[in-house]
Amino acid sequence: MTQEQSAIEKIRLSGGEVDSDLLLDQQVSNLDRILDPLSDWFSSILIKEARQAVRSRQFVWTYILQLVLIAAWTAIGFATLQDELGMGLLVGYFIILGFPLAVIIPFSGYRSLAREFDDGTIRLISITTMKPRQIILGKLGSALIQLVMYLAIIAPCICFTYLLQGISIWTILLGLSVSVGGSIFLTIFGLFLAGSFRSRSLGVGVSVVFSIALGLGYLLWIAFCFEIGRVGYLGGFGSDEYLVTSGLIFLFGSTALLLLASVVAQISFPSDNRSTLIRIVILVQQTLFFSWVCQILCSTEFSFEIPTTLLLVVGHYWLVMGFLMCGESSDLSRRVRRALPRTLTGRLFLSLFMPGSGRGFLFALANVWAAFFILLVLAIFERTLFDGTWLVDRQRFSFRASTFAWQDSVEGMLNCTAFVSWYLSLAFLFNRYLWKRIGGQVELGYGPVISLVFGGAVVAFVSILAFLMEGVFIESTLGSAVASSFNWYSMSLTPQFGLTLLFCLVFGIQALLITIYAVYLASQDFLLVAVETPQRVLVERQPTNKRRLPVGESIDEIFGELPRKPSGNENA
Repeated sequence: MTQEQSAIEKIRLSGGEVDSDLLLDQQVSNLDRILDPLSDWFSSILIKEARQAVRSRQFVWTYILQLVLIAAWTAIGFATLQDELGMGLLVGYFIILGFPLAVIIPFSGYRSLAREFDDGTIRLISITTMKPRQIILGKLGSALIQLVMYLAIIAPCICFTYLLQGISIWTILLGLSVSVGGSIFLTIFGLFLAGSFRSRSLGVGVSVVFSIALGLGYLLWIAFCFEIGRVGYLGGFGSDEYLVTSGLIFLFGSTALLLLASVVAQISFPSDNRSTLIRIVILVQQTLFFSWVCQILCSTEFSFEIPTTLLLVVGHYWLVMGFLMCGESSDLSRRVRRALPRTLTGRLFLSLFMPGSGRGFLFALANVWAAFFILLVLAIFERTLFDGTWLVDRQRFSFRASTFAWQDSVEGMLNCTAFVSWYLSLAFLFNRYLWKRIGGQVELGYGPVISLVFGGAVVAFVSILAFLMEGVFIESTLGSAVASSFNWYSMSLTPQFGLTLLFCLVFGIQALLITIYAVYLASQDFLLVAVETPQRVLVERQPTNKRRLPVGESIDEIFGELPRKPSGNENA
């Protein structure tokens, strides 16, 4: 019986002329070939966070406490519950599962990132080869591992309740979907809070508020579980349930992606492109919103008040996002300028996704007006778009606007779009002036916050002023006699009415001029041309062929380079 030679012995006996790739293929198993690329894809911070989380006292004691509570509730349920044993046990299991998923895991994710800023280790991690998204996804992956481990304890018990009477698979899927999805969303929200509030003084207050909010969320989860136990959910998905479920999935899913992109941008280098990914996610979120609106309009009766209401929602959304984007710095680093579009078509469309206050202002403005035209089309062509009878009668596809009922909603939509455009223009001009005066004194990251505060103050001031002007206008022009029949042509021209009309005319003209000037000033950012990429950067971007060596038995053999096998050309 001969003993197989080791790898080092084969190298020594062959005089060092052994193919290292062939030797590696003999040593590596098929499972290693599958797991090696997968392990390279995961970041090392995921392994570190998972080890720290599993070995922590908080996880161990929570794990043991959950086991004790499950055993205790199972014994109590079989002893006390008789008529509704299955539903009672399921509600108790959901309540036990909700505490680690709604409180422990989100707060642990928040503290894991906040501790990096408190200790200053985030700078050491950032200078490694790991990308910012790998750092955030590693911490999120650690939370998901804990979530799976908590679910593994209670999954057999939940499966056992399905065998009892009064439990449907839809009830179990609803509870698990809400608990798991809510835990992931709260964890991402905790990471966002940790990346937004980095100082120790703010961090203490935010941690207290966040812990209280998680406690309130757990109380809401308990109320939701009791509601499931009282009402039950025995049927499948109907049309109403499908609309509500799809709307909640679109809302929380897209918001989670937006928060995740925001926290990735917050820990990246100041010279990196922090805006493109966020703006893409914002555009995706608006697209999902309009797709959900089309689902509602296809299943419900159309009302001409719907477009105005929807545009109000979209307008307030873009006010917040536009204020934040207008607060960005207009000075682009050379790294970002290398990625600027070089063609005319790219400058017109793709430049809106690049960083900069001017591009952000135009991006928000373009989306607001795009939403206006989309809702205008829905208001005009609602008969042919959301009425299925035109499939049978082809003549209904022709445009019908004889009643002109859709014009009642156009006025409200125009007013909303005009006011949003004016608010965004004021915020953009204010931030452009602020960056020119004290741009070097403002710390990076505080510009969007200042812009949001200024925009909110302007909106509040104009809203209060409009409310007062409306009160004066109604009191001076409308009496009790004409309160029910409002007609511009039958009004008497009083001094109050004349002043109000003059004010509205002057206000509209100056708002239009301010918007035009802001658009002209922001369009100058498109004139910024891309810079050439240095040769050393091009060389660094080229993939390098790293040679993998077998593990030796001594220091010299481990770190030494194996001689290459001579090729046929060299022998010739």
